[in-house]
Amino acid sequence: MRPERFAIQLMACQAVLFAAETAAIHQIGGRLSVMQLALMRGAAGVVLALVLARQIGFAVMRTRRVLLQLARGAVSLLYLWLMIYSFSRLPFADATAITFTQVAYIALFSAVLLQEQVTRRRWIAAGLAIIGALLIAKPSFVGWNSAYLLAMAGAGLNGLAFVLNRYLQQDDSQTTTMFYTNAVAVLGNLPALFIYGVPALDTWIWLPGVLIFGPLGMYAGIVAVRYANASALGPYTLLRLVIAMASGVIVFGELPDRLSVAGSTLILLCCALATVRGIPSTERLGLTLRRARMLLAARRNLFGAAR
Repeated sequence: MRPERFAIQLMACQAVLFAAETAAIHQIGGRLSVMQLALMRGAAGVVLALVLARQIGFAVMRTRRVLLQLARGAVSLLYLWLMIYSFSRLPFADATAITFTQVAYIALFSAVLLQEQVTRRRWIAAGLAIIGALLIAKPSFVGWNSAYLLAMAGAGLNGLAFVLNRYLQQDDSQTTTMFYTNAVAVLGNLPALFIYGVPALDTWIWLPGVLIFGPLGMYAGIVAVRYANASALGPYTLLRLVIAMASGVIVFGELPDRLSVAGSTLILLCCALATVRGIPSTERLGLTLRRARMLLAARRNLFGAAR
């Protein structure tokens, strides 16, 4: 199996897991604060990292880039706080739409930090994927204020965290990055344990959806960028929108409108556009033609000698 195809499968798996996690959070409703959920999700992520690295044990914490690992965790934590703020101050559709502009930030940071060659095709795919997300979310962007700027900053931080996953794997393993990312989340949200206390019993039935699906989805994304360029995988971060809409049709019988269908179709096309093999360059095409002519001439000489 080609590494890029494996990465795409992991991103699709991540989208399914995150959609399931979102459904579990939706069922919990307002009975738990976001900090409580983030604390428990982070703790489950630390446990998953230790389980995956059971052969080396606490050596999973060993890293040559401890400051950068902590910075990557802080970036994710700050993104979470900005996301909480934006969703509490902005219309839900507007906040959701801005969140998915991370695709453009992934392409930008891939070029700057990873020195990836982000082709024109991938820039187009990122732009069209954002349009697809807008068609699904249908934001109004009424009453522009500073909360919109903070939401855009949060989307940029999320895109930066995605790219740092690949950058850090130049020296560290996926499980090490997984451990530090979640450890910082635990430390940053630890005050929730003293502020809100233990979750109510009626929420426990849904907590496995957060404690299992969320960390597994995060790990799938961390592993995916090891096998493919981050800029190529950017549009696949929007697959959860498509899967969430499909789940609404299958589980709840909620039929999407035409704009949502068009947006989902556009996102799927952009995923293919970002990862499909490019058209051969003029130089390579000329080389291929010259080789074909040489092969044809050799065959003619061979048949001429046989006669």
